[in-house]
Amino acid sequence: MLKFSHSKKGLGRGQASLEFVLVFSILTLFVVAFFIVIYANMQQGRIKNENDLTEDAANFLQQELILASKVESGYMRAFLLPQRIGSREYSVSVNNYALVVNTSKVITTRGIPLVNPGSKFYPGIINNITKNETYPYIFINP
Repeated sequence: MLKFSHSKKGLGRGQASLEFVLVFSILTLFVVAFFIVIYANMQQGRIKNENDLTEDAANFLQQELILASKVESGYMRAFLLPQRIGSREYSVSVNNYALVVNTSKVITTRGIPLVNPGSKFYPGIINNITKNETYPYIFINP
């Protein structure tokens, strides 16, 4: 009968280093997966925050236009729009019965009363809303 003798000392070292590499690899995968999940949650939070800020701006402008539509002729309101929403520049356009607030990632639309065609709000400067006696009654930055 043939017997092969192996040194238990040599086999133990090889097995220990293999186990170390295996455990280290698994832990590295868990850490990388953990950071990926954290990054994804942070991105989702940023997008939600930008969406909320865009909705707030759209609601504010919509309420200003609705108020102007309900008051008497001669109404004028001036207000300053912020230059940025969160960290992004944005634009506000008025088309027929729609108000559109647009960043590079989020677009928010609100229904509004009829305003003067071609009206536009300008971020970073003072904007005016005026109600006159002439149709379509509401003028933005006349």
